Amino acid sequence: MSKLGNKGKCGKAWKAWEAGYAEKEGGKEEAARERREFYCDNGTIKLRPSDDADVPQTDKQIRKSNKK
Repeated sequence: MSKLGNKGKCGKAWKAWEAGYAEKEGGKEEAARERREFYCDNGTIKLRPSDDADVPQTDKQIRKSNKK
């Protein structure tokens, strides 16, 4: 697991999310590829919003859109 998910509720949430992939053959690699499409919000793993080109938004962009 990367250092991004090592804090409190998010660390537990990322471990649970990755556990679903660990059961499949090649699951670790698939989880690593798909992790950038998700983010942790107070212990809940959510799909990142994307723009019209299907490019996932960054954490900074998500925080900015949530403030509006």
